Amino acid sequence: MTGNALRPGLLLLIGTAMYSCSPRTAAVATDVNTMPAGVIAGRVRQREAGLASMEGSGSVSFESPERAGSAFFDLTLKKPDSLLMKFEGPFGIGAGFLFLSRQKFVLYSGLDNRVTTGVPGPAAIRSVMPVDLTFDQIMDAFTGGFVLPDVVPARYTVDDGKFLLVYGIDGRTHSYWIDPEYDLVVRYELHASGGNLLLEVESSQMVRRENLCVPRHVTVSFPDEGRRLSIHYTSLELNAGDLSFEYTVPAGAHSSSR
Repeated sequence: MTGNALRPGLLLLIGTAMYSCSPRTAAVATDVNTMPAGVIAGRVRQREAGLASMEGSGSVSFESPERAGSAFFDLTLKKPDSLLMKFEGPFGIGAGFLFLSRQKFVLYSGLDNRVTTGVPGPAAIRSVMPVDLTFDQIMDAFTGGFVLPDVVPARYTVDDGKFLLVYGIDGRTHSYWIDPEYDLVVRYELHASGGNLLLEVESSQMVRRENLCVPRHVTVSFPDEGRRLSIHYTSLELNAGDLSFEYTVPAGAHSSSR
């Protein structure tokens, strides 16, 4: 994890949209004996695989020991590896943009007219967000989705009406709470080998468009670091066509690399 302050206007991460997400007409029984772990995990993967792209706008707030702030953004995203986020200040004034792919990282800040380019490794990602997230975790956060481990869970039970799948991987414990009404992970926890809670993600306000169901609101917390991201979408189009990832760096912008 890093202690670098987040650049103004570059407060990121996600949730989703404008359509009310209705539960299934028939309630799903939360019984591990009739709903094997492999079945519920397969439904989550199928739901996640259905989302290929999205466009949307919203707001995000950030709290940390160093600072707090908020920003508005417009997002274009195509799974599994392309993201363009444009930031707005007051009165719709452009504040900058972030383009992220597996091979390329471009960050432009209008506040100091500076563009930073490089490969999206840990240092580049932390220059945008002072959090220790991988590229894939960032994409998962922006889509409000999770890819469950393709292994047998160490524990499978029901907790507060949700299916709970717990995996032990590389000495860490990954816990996923799945809402049976939507086949979505609505809570995720990552614990260190000693039991400390390193990362917690919670999703709420489910919305639906056609056969897709995603969270409207997502929070990402790092308890040991005292950091928290809260993301809320006001509009979203799922599996949008004719996506554009074009961006323009203003002439005379100062440049640097990472």
